[in-house]
Amino acid sequence: MDNNMIKNNLESNYKENSMVKAILVKWKWNEEHTGRRFLGLRYGGSAETQYDLNVRYPIGSNEKVTLLLHADQLANLTKEEKRDKIMSLLVGHGWKWDFKNSKDFQTEISKFVK
Repeated sequence: MDNNMIKNNLESNYKENSMVKAILVKWKWNEEHTGRRFLGLRYGGSAETQYDLNVRYPIGSNEKVTLLLHADQLANLTKEEKRDKIMSLLVGHGWKWDFKNSKDFQTEISKFVK
């Protein structure tokens, strides 16, 4: 394989796995491991990939960060549509939230999407 093929392969892999401006959910299990505690939302970093998340938050770690949406899935949406999309994915995605020990979704989403 020549250097150009390796470079093109690396660039392609980076774009496919990129978390640039993706919306990530920060959470952790409750004490009984029966539900998740919602800790907040954040945007993915410019050089961050799924591999980076797996390394930073391995299987046994207390806190986790999970991809909710890639940036291109929100590109043409209004602020209100973004809020609605995020809310629907958080509520209806099989997360098994522990609502009594989690931050309020509406408040966090409103602060996040400005």
